[in-house]
Amino acid sequence: MRKRLKLIGRLASFGSTAVLLASIGSTTLLSSASLAAEQATAPQVSASVAKPLKAAQDAMREKKLDEALAKTKEAQAASGEKSAYDNFVIDVLLFQIYQQKQDMGAAIPMLAQAAQSQYAAAEQQRSWLKNIALYYFQQKDYAKALDAADQAVKHGANDSDTLRLIAKSQYLSGNYKEAAVTIQQVVAKQDKPDEESLKLMWQFDLKANDQAGASRAVEKLVSYYPKPEYWANALASLVNADTKDARLQLNVYRLMSDVGVLKRGGDYAEMADIALDQGYPGETQAVLQKAFAQNVFTDPRDKERYQHLLDGAKQRAATDMASLPAKEQDAASAPAGDKLVQLGGTYMSYGQYDKAVASITKGIAKGGLKSPEEANVLLGIAQLRMKNAGEAQRAFVKAAGSRNTAYTQLGRLWALHAGAHDV
Repeated sequence: MRKRLKLIGRLASFGSTAVLLASIGSTTLLSSASLAAEQATAPQVSASVAKPLKAAQDAMREKKLDEALAKTKEAQAASGEKSAYDNFVIDVLLFQIYQQKQDMGAAIPMLAQAAQSQYAAAEQQRSWLKNIALYYFQQKDYAKALDAADQAVKHGANDSDTLRLIAKSQYLSGNYKEAAVTIQQVVAKQDKPDEESLKLMWQFDLKANDQAGASRAVEKLVSYYPKPEYWANALASLVNADTKDARLQLNVYRLMSDVGVLKRGGDYAEMADIALDQGYPGETQAVLQKAFAQNVFTDPRDKERYQHLLDGAKQRAATDMASLPAKEQDAASAPAGDKLVQLGGTYMSYGQYDKAVASITKGIAKGGLKSPEEANVLLGIAQLRMKNAGEAQRAFVKAAGSRNTAYTQLGRLWALHAGAHDV
């Protein structure tokens, strides 16, 4: 088969992500750090830092950020030993001031220190560490992003967003295998994997040279998100394979047509030629009529050539249909089931799917087939055309059980396609 389909390049952009730090409001940060505790049992700042910290808070309320910063640093530099609570309050105030001054390079280290405090509530720790990780990821400091995200996980942030950020950081640090393992954990947690995570899993497995993993990822993509661009990649190895099996090629083209990947004039032309060579003039006629309807032939010489082929296919199809009764008798008396299967393919090419299913089923039951996997693919296609997706899937799964690796893959892909219709 000619190599026409190429793998889509970079699948997932690691561009700018919306900064979530703005969602951490000042009130939330100081909810456990009030300087004027109402209850005697609540922690309080030491007397040596209470006055400048109170002044800093007052200045913040009046939006006097430089004054607030000066007073907080005054408290930070105060003589005497400060308590853990003093340091927590100072770190939180400094974060708030730097955040409002839009100096995140100075703000984030303060938030990181506050997150380690015993006075930070568990939910605060998780939220702060996740946002710290996101900030460092956006700054492309992946080592610090990983450290913060790992700490967030240790504090209970085992959600998909955090794990996905870890996987991206590992990938961009060059740890492709680790990234692939982490993103697989994200996918495993989801009943229906999200599209971004599946694209990342595909990309990471490719980069880690895990072709089997990449195949599983793209098959999940076409199963949950059956877009033509994903199908193009799922089919790429079959389309690009150097095979002499014309019937296999024809069944690949049939799937390409079904999933919206058959688009180029050369693909239509080759499918039409193979169908005619394999004794399906009705299918050649249908393929070329579709090609002309979609104006895929742009060269005048191609238009003339394939119009001539279409005219010839119509004549051969008329003759072929007239000979079907004789073919039925011949197939019924044959010692093996191949002729019955071929006859079923012929019925299918003319849209007579009920007769196709009956003939192919008889052929499989009679046995002695040269290619039972092809018979099951044809049976599955005919059943799918009859809107019987469940039976079609079962036939395709049987084809996927073949020792022929190409049919194993093709059967599996047809089964996934049928599964999208079994709803």
